[in-house]
Amino acid sequence: MEVFRCDRLAVIFPPGSDLAEKLEEMGLDANDLAARMGYTPKAVNDILQGNCRITPEVAIALEMITEISANYWLRRQISYDEFLSRQKVEESLSNQPLWEKSFPKEMADRSWVGCEEKKSGLSLLKFFAVASPKAWDGYYKEARLKVAFRISLAEVKDPYAASAWIRRGEILADRDPMEKQEQIPVRKRLKAALPEIIAFAAANKELPKRAKKITYTTPEVDVVDDCMTGLQELCRKIGIRVLFVQNFKSAPIHGMYRWYKDVPVIQLHDRFEKRSTMWFTFFHELAHVLYHGKKGICLQNIEITHNYPEKEDEANCLAQKCMVEAGF
Repeated sequence: MEVFRCDRLAVIFPPGSDLAEKLEEMGLDANDLAARMGYTPKAVNDILQGNCRITPEVAIALEMITEISANYWLRRQISYDEFLSRQKVEESLSNQPLWEKSFPKEMADRSWVGCEEKKSGLSLLKFFAVASPKAWDGYYKEARLKVAFRISLAEVKDPYAASAWIRRGEILADRDPMEKQEQIPVRKRLKAALPEIIAFAAANKELPKRAKKITYTTPEVDVVDDCMTGLQELCRKIGIRVLFVQNFKSAPIHGMYRWYKDVPVIQLHDRFEKRSTMWFTFFHELAHVLYHGKKGICLQNIEITHNYPEKEDEANCLAQKCMVEAGF
């Protein structure tokens, strides 16, 4: 296979270049090959120039003539097709520089995405698990998946940062799978464990000494303090995933509730300067798990119109009750 390295990506030449070399080795020209294949000289020249794909029929014919397996010719064609497709993706991204620049630069600083020149756009597509910027728009801004999302991030001041925070939670969740949960059993276990959770909050009212805020110790690795880890373990026994994810100043989301892959998820940010704020946000999201359904997604401390404000009020009431019982 002929491969040429350049600054953008490895350039793969069409399989016709290999065929041309083989014909020269065999002492044949395009007209000879055309006669042996029963094709016109133009058709063979199109194959040699890469203007025509090598089909299974052509590959078998070439195997008969060149004694190089049909599988080889087909694999070369697939590699070349993949190269052309990747080239189109890169060209598409280069034509939409504003899309890439709209995301927080901290994503690269935290190693969430690669920062190599001309590759960060591809890293963003992989991070969000979407095929194109248009697909990202459809998933996050236009909210096409209305069953999973009752909101559109188009309403958010910075949908790019907000989507990155949401997606980072999904990635962390996928790294540590949990068993799928049923809503009613989770609610029953939560009701039974609520006094224990409140007692845990009462025992962890203050930040660790010398800590100015609840945060991560490094920008590259998601690290939480003992209180956070204990809360995660306590909730995991109930069947609830708790995530602490670094957010962005342009999208200061305090917390989020959703079901992700049949597991209730409470996602909190890392910029709480007071334990009391963290605990209120946590209990608010916990109320959504206890009272509300699996469909939908609730975001806190962000300018967005919730479809069901009465659910937010209900969540606030439980949070206030839990905070009082914990002695805040």
